[in-house]
Amino acid sequence: MSELEHKKRAFYHYVKVWARRFGFSLSEALCEKLCEHYGLLLHWNKRINLTRILDPEEAARFHYVESLYGERWLDPSITKVADVGSGGGFPGIPIALARPNISVVLIEKSRKRAAFLSEAARQLGLENVEIFCERFEAYESRDFDGVVCRALERMRERIPDLLAFAEESAQVLLFGDEDLERAVRESAAPRWRVNSIIIPYTRERRLIILRQSRGFHVEPIT
Repeated sequence: MSELEHKKRAFYHYVKVWARRFGFSLSEALCEKLCEHYGLLLHWNKRINLTRILDPEEAARFHYVESLYGERWLDPSITKVADVGSGGGFPGIPIALARPNISVVLIEKSRKRAAFLSEAARQLGLENVEIFCERFEAYESRDFDGVVCRALERMRERIPDLLAFAEESAQVLLFGDEDLERAVRESAAPRWRVNSIIIPYTRERRLIILRQSRGFHVEPIT
């Protein structure tokens, strides 16, 4: 067995284990697609910097299961999600795999990373995914009703711009820490209501959930 196949087999095991620890289960078909993406990530990461987290268990937990944990808090009425600063495809590709009924636009300014995203979407057969290779401010269409962001350069400083970008959206999901939440709360009022949930098995990392102040009680999808 090659090293790549060994890592993919270990990943397949750990993604199921960590999903159960987070309180949900994954279908065999979804696990296979996540494993396929992980294999592509390993292969492409030899040439371009997609992520520093490559260990099968750490990748399963921090990249894939955390992304899917966020997906569970995404409102069922959302029809199109903009993943800002998608990088290696997180959380956008796991969301697209878990919810084939919604559209996902992966926004990534790096041409090399955008090329990876395009190839990953092609090989995974993700017809509900499109790639936009520019800064998120350049995406002029406001045809999305949800925004997700897990990693963005100078993310705390960019919160006002990010919320302006999302002003016509129903919901925003951000992954971060206490400092990011503080920056979000400083910029969110009065348009947005803010909730935060500590991500399981972490002390500081949290999912920050924003909804338009028209009012909506945030509950996870069960």
